[in-house]
Amino acid sequence: METLNMTWVNLLRKQYLDILDFYAGNKQLLDDKELLKAYQTLLSVTSVEEFKLWRKLLKDYGLSFTDVEGIPQKGNLLGALDDYAEGANDKILSVFIRWKLGFNPEKWTETEQWNHELVDILLKATQREEDVHIVIFPCGKPNAKHWAAIGQDADRLFEVFGWQTGHVEATTGPVSWMFINGYGLDVLRQSGYSVQIRDFGEFDILSTAFEEDSIASLQQFIDYLRMMGEMADEQVRFLRKIRPIIYPHPGYFELTQARLDFGRNTVVAKFDSGEEVTLAEGKNWNLNGLTRSLAVQMGAELGEA
Repeated sequence: METLNMTWVNLLRKQYLDILDFYAGNKQLLDDKELLKAYQTLLSVTSVEEFKLWRKLLKDYGLSFTDVEGIPQKGNLLGALDDYAEGANDKILSVFIRWKLGFNPEKWTETEQWNHELVDILLKATQREEDVHIVIFPCGKPNAKHWAAIGQDADRLFEVFGWQTGHVEATTGPVSWMFINGYGLDVLRQSGYSVQIRDFGEFDILSTAFEEDSIASLQQFIDYLRMMGEMADEQVRFLRKIRPIIYPHPGYFELTQARLDFGRNTVVAKFDSGEEVTLAEGKNWNLNGLTRSLAVQMGAELGEA
């Protein structure tokens, strides 16, 4: 089954935007008929099959990433897109093409200008003299479950957690920006730092820092797993505080001592006699004989804690 790698999709998107920007400012390069044909063909691509044919066209014109003749490779933006597409499965290409079809180059300047003004508004709304809080805000559709930080707050998150910052454009130039997913929000809430969530309404921000956004998203997910692991370790340390556990041995008056060992998927009770009994394996619990008395004693100890 083909898998969808959004980081790969984002890389294709970013390169496509770079191509549009580059040739918008260097139209004289399109005097080359083959380059013009390759560029126009890319703009007209509407399916994965057509995109693959476009890559073959690049090869025929000597513009693919494997060619060294013609346009120098470092300036061959079409060849770079061809390079990034090498090895991408159809699912990745399909998501990229669907995004491309919804992209209107003629409205790009208008969208950028509105985006700059929106960034200015967000900067003013989050500016403050004190720096005791980290301010974030919902961003995107209501059901998207995404938040964002801008300016000093994005920089603060980088300093504290090391999460990768991207950037968005204000009227005065680029400013730091960071998307925060649900995992990142949970990490922030458990971090001990003061976090304020300010709702500025529903809006979307145009960020072309695809790679940085993807890296930050992964970092937040990893930190969430680390946080959950630490919480699990705390639980284990707590359980170890009540060891060794004394429980009445069924059929005998003497007390026997036992300790618990935690494996990846098992919990084993080890007795002074050398006997070992599996208390739990996965979600299956062994509550017969010795282990039932042990479990009862554990429950009593936990209830007092």
